[in-house]
Amino acid sequence: MCEGIALNVDIANLDAVLFSYFWLDIKVVRGFLEQRTQKDNAVISDNVDINPLLSLYYAYNPNPKRAIFFSVADNATIMFPNLQDGWNTLFHVIANGLFAKACNMTIMDNSKFTDSSNYLIYSDDSQKRVVYTLKEDRWVFFEQGAPLPFEDTAYYNARQKRERLSKEIMLEYCESLEIAKNGIITLNADGAFSYELYWSGKLAGSRGAGSTSFVRK
Repeated sequence: MCEGIALNVDIANLDAVLFSYFWLDIKVVRGFLEQRTQKDNAVISDNVDINPLLSLYYAYNPNPKRAIFFSVADNATIMFPNLQDGWNTLFHVIANGLFAKACNMTIMDNSKFTDSSNYLIYSDDSQKRVVYTLKEDRWVFFEQGAPLPFEDTAYYNARQKRERLSKEIMLEYCESLEIAKNGIITLNADGAFSYELYWSGKLAGSRGAGSTSFVRK
């Protein structure tokens, strides 16, 4: 991807997408991660091919763990991971380490997958909020922390737990947070970078262990 080029990601038309959003300038995020590369056995590069991360090919414990970062506004950065949990640990490392307002989202079409889930994790300097629906042996709905101003808690009273936090509701929240407009996130290639973390005993560039994909109905 060339400098100055914008890429539109139509999340409304994706069956599943995982990302974290930080209300931080991308240079601040990169500078923070550059300080962690030696400790984490990680590499930062300008390889920012996002297509594999939108193909539903996620892994439980890939090697390397990989995330691509794009600027989406003057003071906002989005991270697309290759982990099935959205690389939740890296999300918290950045959010807590930089005292940032941030959210981590998993958005899935419940009608398309047997192992569907929708997650919202939000944190800032004053509060943390977790809301999710998850299909295990049965549907689970969970919430922790005070509801946020953009949430419509009436949804959480739906009789069917899978309907309490659906793809449509998650897209609505993305609009309210100004993450997406009409279901589209516009990425800016300027300053984009990837962060790859290798665990010991594996060669750089080796194929991810535990690779899997979401199971379609």
